[in-house]
Amino acid sequence: MGLGDSTGDYMKNFIRLLKFGLLEKKLSALLLTFAILSSVFEALIPLALKLIFDFLEKQAKTGFESFNSSSLTKYIILFIILTFSRDLVAMFTDFYSSKWWHKIGNTITEKVFNHLTDLSNSFYEKTSTGRIIERLGKGIADIQDILGSIISTLIPQVIYIIIAMFFLFSINPVFGLIVIVGMPLFVFISVVFYKILNSFQDRTIDAAEKASAVKIETISNIKTVKSFATEDRHSKQLRQYLNNEINATVSRNRKRFQMNALRFGVSDISQILILSIGIYLTATGKMTMGTLVMAWLYVTRAYLPLWWITQIYDNTQRDMISASRVFDILDTKIEVEDKKDAIHLSKIRGALELKGVSFKYQNRNVIKNLDLKIPEGKVIALVGKSGVGKSTIVKLLLRFYDPQEGEILVDGHDLRDIKQKSLRENIGVVLQDTAIFNETAYNNIAYSKPNASKEDVIKAARIAHAHEFVLKLPEGYDTVVGERGVKLSGGEQQRINIARAVLKNPPILVLDEATSHLDSENEKLIQDALWKLVKGRTSVIIAHRLSTIMKADLIVVLDKGKISEIGTHDELVKKEGIYNKLFKIQSGNYLK
Repeated sequence: MGLGDSTGDYMKNFIRLLKFGLLEKKLSALLLTFAILSSVFEALIPLALKLIFDFLEKQAKTGFESFNSSSLTKYIILFIILTFSRDLVAMFTDFYSSKWWHKIGNTITEKVFNHLTDLSNSFYEKTSTGRIIERLGKGIADIQDILGSIISTLIPQVIYIIIAMFFLFSINPVFGLIVIVGMPLFVFISVVFYKILNSFQDRTIDAAEKASAVKIETISNIKTVKSFATEDRHSKQLRQYLNNEINATVSRNRKRFQMNALRFGVSDISQILILSIGIYLTATGKMTMGTLVMAWLYVTRAYLPLWWITQIYDNTQRDMISASRVFDILDTKIEVEDKKDAIHLSKIRGALELKGVSFKYQNRNVIKNLDLKIPEGKVIALVGKSGVGKSTIVKLLLRFYDPQEGEILVDGHDLRDIKQKSLRENIGVVLQDTAIFNETAYNNIAYSKPNASKEDVIKAARIAHAHEFVLKLPEGYDTVVGERGVKLSGGEQQRINIARAVLKNPPILVLDEATSHLDSENEKLIQDALWKLVKGRTSVIIAHRLSTIMKADLIVVLDKGKISEIGTHDELVKKEGIYNKLFKIQSGNYLK
């Protein structure tokens, strides 16, 4: 939430934030009750001290021969009760606020996480992982802090000020007027400076997000970083963002120093005036010692809540910047959504058809008026240069995107009429980019079917030729393969992915460069396994190596977003077209 954001947007997000606090209604009500009790007890303590000092002053004048211990005892007991009650409520507040803080945080985290998993691919293509993680962590923590400060600090301080002002005006209207004049000036100084401070905070958060992105991207691609010996480049980039963060923070603290100097001046002048007047009135017998003590405690404490309140205001302004970025995530539209009346297909036969499909990324046309029918149980291969739309077709079939024109049908149903979950449950996918979790080899294979038996998992691993290398791992199938599968070679990672697809046993298979990370020997083994796997099920294969798709029932050659050629391998080799040229280029290197 930068300075350019409108007040309306700020208030809208602030109200949304307050609604998060109501997610735990009982705990919120309990904490609110504690806040009120705490401020009342705190505000009554000076009154108890007044009674004690007035009693002692009176006794000093009349002599201690007439000392009434019972009256003094009652005042002391009142003071003790108020003090212990305040402290007891504070302890209960601390206990329950911790529970409330964590429950609110968990609820918000789950809400944002679920929305993130529902967001379309386009969001992740435009937003770095580092920025998402930074917003998810800091943004949610800041929302918790704002809500916590409102309930545990802001409300008690406001109530205390009201009670304190009531007693100050009761003691002497001049005391009340001095504070009434000083308070708006104190608040005005705070508001003016906080507007300046927020601009530095926006810069600080932006630099922190960029630094986070550098750290995550560097660690995620550490092999590439090391292989190109670019550690210093990434370190320099991180240092630059960290320095930007420090510079913005230092500038913010410099302005804060100036602000606090002015605020101390206002509160100190008010206290000096009231103390001077109070001493004069007490010395001339127009005010009791107890009343002076009470007035002094109220005036010194009257500005303390203002410090807290303006601090909360500052923190809220600051934290609303990162909180608003969480709302930006929640407000990000899910581009591919299920219709309200979308149907659930428990079992798909596998007949696919693209009718007049056109698709573009922003302003770049990728697919233009494409018609393609894929009969049930047939193997279709997509061939062509990079960027002609092969992987885009796969993303459309999985409904990661919807076409701007035309329709895609499965078993005669438009994909937009089917629940995405049921569609993807019937599709097995092996993409070019392997997806390995920081889990055991067994769990990585069983990811597609968690309730599968051990025998089925091992069988799938055998078909994918993964069983042999898995057994050689330090703990076999129980070996944790590391984040992103760092303990496995590229070929081993891909075979884990293939085993996962084998285990799922879906009616539709999508293989996007499934053998791209394998050497020639392993490629032959995997190809044999894949052709056993695709038999009898609808399959869409993308491969640059023509050896992978020679046995396909139909090969579709794409060029500039359209179908250039279509036929079997033998048919296309005989033509003087794109496929024939690709075949001639590769035959000397890959094909026999």
